[in-house]
Amino acid sequence: MLDHGHPEAWSYPLGFLWLESTLVSDRVNALAAQQAQLMQLAVSTIPNMSVKSSGTKSMLELFRKTMKMMTGD
Repeated sequence: MLDHGHPEAWSYPLGFLWLESTLVSDRVNALAAQQAQLMQLAVSTIPNMSVKSSGTKSMLELFRKTMKMMTGD
């Protein structure tokens, strides 16, 4: 909790601490899931002999669009 924007977490009432820890946990899990999806998308852009090149090209384009969307370009 302390490293996620709650420097005074040690003094929170128990119910509030539980609620905030749930929110932090949800946010951390969502970030991990997003990173896993991006990693899978990035890996799928690597050419593979058993996949048609058009599939790899479309994944590369999707990866580029996703990165542009996330970075605001």
